[in-house]
Amino acid sequence: MQRTDIMAHGGLTLPEQQILAAVSATCEAARHFYQHAAQHSGDSNLRYHFTALATLHHHASQQLAASGGIAVPQHKQLAAIQQWYLQQAATHHLPQPAKLTELSGLLQQQLAVMKQLSKTAKQQQMKATLAHLSAALQMATDSLFALLQVLPGHGQKIQTKN
Repeated sequence: MQRTDIMAHGGLTLPEQQILAAVSATCEAARHFYQHAAQHSGDSNLRYHFTALATLHHHASQQLAASGGIAVPQHKQLAAIQQWYLQQAATHHLPQPAKLTELSGLLQQQLAVMKQLSKTAKQQQMKATLAHLSAALQMATDSLFALLQVLPGHGQKIQTKN
């Protein structure tokens, strides 16, 4: 007996493919945002981190698209994250300190969603893909957060040795 909810790509169910499509669409929107932010950032450290995040999201988007996800993103949290990225990329403004603070919260939210999806995934390929993305995003986020703590205009002073 053939199950109609199992798709040809790696045995993913339709809901799993929709989740991967939502993650892929979010990654693509994030890539556009980080590319734009890197191009317009006056700070070389921020530019470096934004470029790294753009590359991370680009590779994730490509990998997820290759895994057979269909373009019907229906995950509310991912849709909200994707919308934020799209709106910010469309403004064509430089990331301001207030937006960088907002970005910190958004990255934490994105990371939490990725980790949750990884934990609840039933199909091993999907679980591994999402876990890998979560780990890479965690490292990039931690690195960016460390930088944001010392940038002027973020309510923190740069620490110096006496």
